[in-house]
Amino acid sequence: MANEKLFTAIYIPETPFVNGVLKPKKAMKYTFELLESEKMASNLYHFIYKKDETQIHSYYFKDLEDDLERYLFVENNDLYDDFVSQFWGGGQRYWECGMDVYFEVDRPEEVLEQLNRVVTNRFYEEDEPMPVCHIFGQQMWHSNAYLIANRTALLELKEAIEVALKHEETRLGLMPSDGEGYDLFIKCVEDDFEWEELEMPYHDRECYVPDESADLPPNKTFKKYKL
Repeated sequence: MANEKLFTAIYIPETPFVNGVLKPKKAMKYTFELLESEKMASNLYHFIYKKDETQIHSYYFKDLEDDLERYLFVENNDLYDDFVSQFWGGGQRYWECGMDVYFEVDRPEEVLEQLNRVVTNRFYEEDEPMPVCHIFGQQMWHSNAYLIANRTALLELKEAIEVALKHEETRLGLMPSDGEGYDLFIKCVEDDFEWEELEMPYHDRECYVPDESADLPPNKTFKKYKL
């Protein structure tokens, strides 16, 4: 677990892939140096780049049955935003596609299996229920909170909680009944977490308004995700 890193997938259907190397249009601007390139399978390459003495790992994954299903799983470290911005512009586009996975780069035998699983699980069959979930937070102190979800969403939430218990942070893609998807970020903190620094969860602003100069907003508690 100590060596496991968080990788976030971006969808790169328009980025050229030539002679085993990705060719983003803006790569020269950001001057990432390719340190290592390894073909791990017919549809999987491992790249290690460097910038300012910091390395970033990425894995290029292609669906063998669909040429447009091409993804780059990028290590979510301090270089992440700079690195993925290469893939936007010059006729190219990329999207974060809600696929996160933790694994150890020193255990390559497990990487292909894990990436195949996370890509396969991203898609739902035509007759398979989508994860629908409404979350209603507390309006004020002592008021109730409600989570109303279908079985699919609850099972995926259960799995996401297990990931958070193991790795501290994760996110889960859900949707309300209007189909407008959203991400639920989950963080597991230690018992000595300084709760008094975190703003309260009440959303009725007639009852509670957080002190923006002192209260820590929830997104700032996440370290592995840049929120």
